[in-house]
Amino acid sequence: MSNIAILLPGIGSQYLKMGKSMYDNYASAKRIFDIADECLGYHLRERIMYGDSKEFNDKTFVPAAILTTSIAFFTVFQDVFNIKEAYYAGHDIGELSALVCSGAIDFSDALNFLVEHSQITLSQNDASNKEEISFRLQELISKLTLKRHVENVITTVDGIIYTDSEDIVRLMLQPYTQTRWKDTIRYMTNQGIYRYIEIGPSNMLRPQVLDVEPAARVLTVDYEGDPYYSTELFKKRKLFNKTYLLSRMLGVAVSVPNNNFDDRDYLQNVVTPYNQLKDIYDKYSSTNEQPSDSDMADASRYFMQIMHGKKTEANEINLRLSDLQEETLIEEVDMFIDLNKTTLLAKGTPVSGMS
Repeated sequence: MSNIAILLPGIGSQYLKMGKSMYDNYASAKRIFDIADECLGYHLRERIMYGDSKEFNDKTFVPAAILTTSIAFFTVFQDVFNIKEAYYAGHDIGELSALVCSGAIDFSDALNFLVEHSQITLSQNDASNKEEISFRLQELISKLTLKRHVENVITTVDGIIYTDSEDIVRLMLQPYTQTRWKDTIRYMTNQGIYRYIEIGPSNMLRPQVLDVEPAARVLTVDYEGDPYYSTELFKKRKLFNKTYLLSRMLGVAVSVPNNNFDDRDYLQNVVTPYNQLKDIYDKYSSTNEQPSDSDMADASRYFMQIMHGKKTEANEINLRLSDLQEETLIEEVDMFIDLNKTTLLAKGTPVSGMS
């Protein structure tokens, strides 16, 4: 199991055409939207992708749209990367998405539940029927079928991991405004989780995580206004891909400004290690094999030699390494960061942007 947590967004993440690139490019995502259409009895996908933006104020439509889009993203993510996450957590209705992603609840059951739950809670404006509404909600929750015991979902009602299935009843009876999102992030941080992947529409959760834990690495799989960001991320298999990391190291090595104007030293400490780094990348670029530990150790040494050969400031090196770690979520990059941190501290240099 990896030390990664999956975060699922809630109300506020929705936007017109969300999930379209997933639907257009991945059969598994298309299947999720098709299941939603069948469950709901209307074309949810059509309304999400081609409807009127005013519909995104509809309080029964929006929760179903967010849930469906989030599960479509997660399904493709699992197909591509097949990662076993340590924890799942969702912001407001995203908690239901988290339960689906963990395997505790079936998607179609969650979708039907969410629609009926939204309809019941919308009728709470009439103060005289509170008891009836509470009874209807408890009756609805009791029908929610669990596929298996909940083991690794953090409940934002308490900010801790579910202790048993009874927590679901408590959660669903709580208004979404009474969640403890920051405590949820703190709980996972205390468990050693520093790598997070926000899966679903938009990128609303990243700043909230960094506000609690600035050292966290948070990758978002979707950006409003950039419909092909997620497609490129999945098709190029950028995450957990050491070969892709090697290609990015080469890119950084070229793009970092040079401050070394000694031709002989530049040849020895920039050109030569760059060619050695490129040889390692070329060895794996046309295969499905991941670089060996020894090759990655050599690559890191060549990369650091290039950075120092170009006389790059230590803090600049650290920022570049942090970007590489956040782009790929590969833990080995932490080794480079620690290496550079040692250099910084030895020089007595103030440290910035450091995890």
